[in-house]
Amino acid sequence: MKALVFRHSLAREAVTTIGGRLGQRAFVSRLAPVRLEDVADLPLPAADWVRVETMLSGLCGSDVKQIVLNGARDNPLTALVSFPHVLGHEVVGRRADTGERVVLNPWLSCGPRGIDPLCEACQDGRYPWCRNFRDGCLPASIHLGNCAGAAGAHAERFAAHISQLFAIPAGVPDEAAVLADPVSVSLRSVMLAPPPDGQPVLVYGSGTLAFAAIALLRHLYPATQVWAATRPGARAALASRLGAHAVLSSHPEELVGQVAGRVGARPLEPWSKRGWLQDGPAVVYDTIGSTQTVETSLRLLTTGGTLIISGVEPPKRFEWTPLYFKELRVIGSNGFGIESVGGVAKHAMEHYFDFVLAGFDLTPVITHRFPLDRWGEAVLTVKNARRTGAVKVLLVPG
Repeated sequence: MKALVFRHSLAREAVTTIGGRLGQRAFVSRLAPVRLEDVADLPLPAADWVRVETMLSGLCGSDVKQIVLNGARDNPLTALVSFPHVLGHEVVGRRADTGERVVLNPWLSCGPRGIDPLCEACQDGRYPWCRNFRDGCLPASIHLGNCAGAAGAHAERFAAHISQLFAIPAGVPDEAAVLADPVSVSLRSVMLAPPPDGQPVLVYGSGTLAFAAIALLRHLYPATQVWAATRPGARAALASRLGAHAVLSSHPEELVGQVAGRVGARPLEPWSKRGWLQDGPAVVYDTIGSTQTVETSLRLLTTGGTLIISGVEPPKRFEWTPLYFKELRVIGSNGFGIESVGGVAKHAMEHYFDFVLAGFDLTPVITHRFPLDRWGEAVLTVKNARRTGAVKVLLVPG
């Protein structure tokens, strides 16, 4: 089968990094560590695994960042990755054994690894907290897409444990179903810090996670004022379309000033001239996670507010004095599992299907589709999103 394979090689990564400074095509060239290859199906890890024919797969930001080598060698998560691996974890597929349309919960926690009894985290449905990502019938890996023992979804087919597959209801189209993973990520972020009654919240970002958070907040908390800090133009229009009450600048100083105007506050101006506030939104959902967005969020949050960080960027130093002065809470948000919504506890993807059947529609974020054999063009379309307008890019096998 054809599959998008990442083979860890210091030599290839060095050559690609140097070449990438001269031209972006280096990241998707034949010398890069990632290539579309003809590979044999890996053996099923256990009898309760099944093969799935890929129908649509979504390019996640983590896929693209890995391909363009946007990371740091001291990242602790390198302890939980195995090579070579087939990329991809956002997918709609069809089970080979039943013909049923399914989406994938990619976490390779206790159940898929054949570990019994389950660890305490998995018993509670907190699969990203699993303590056994190095054990059982699979090599070290946190989910499909970074595991040498089970192929990811950017391929003509993949395999999954039966517990990882959720049947897609008849009323949910493929284009909506393929968004189940990123919507579930943003649902987890919202559930970690639901909007306090009567207080505004702000979503920071211009990608799928940001737009999912905006739509979820409007769907679940219709009385809450939702502000979006996003890029101008088509991204701002999309944020409004999905329900944001106000679309603000993503430029730090402009954003602080605009938030100040909305809450009736006057920014405090330190020697650095980078203004900050003591009153602002109660929660900021930062779907970028850069040093700039984290620092800006700390500056504009209300005193005692909460910052939820779901975005992933290489860490750097930043000024964080408002964190302690305003007694802010900073919470990382990673993945999804069993979530309680409206007093009902079930898997995030099952909640998402309920939302879709009730009228929730995030499909406007899908901007591009490419055949799998044009994966390089798809990756560069995402990398150059400011120029191409890409939000969610899909790959289609065959």
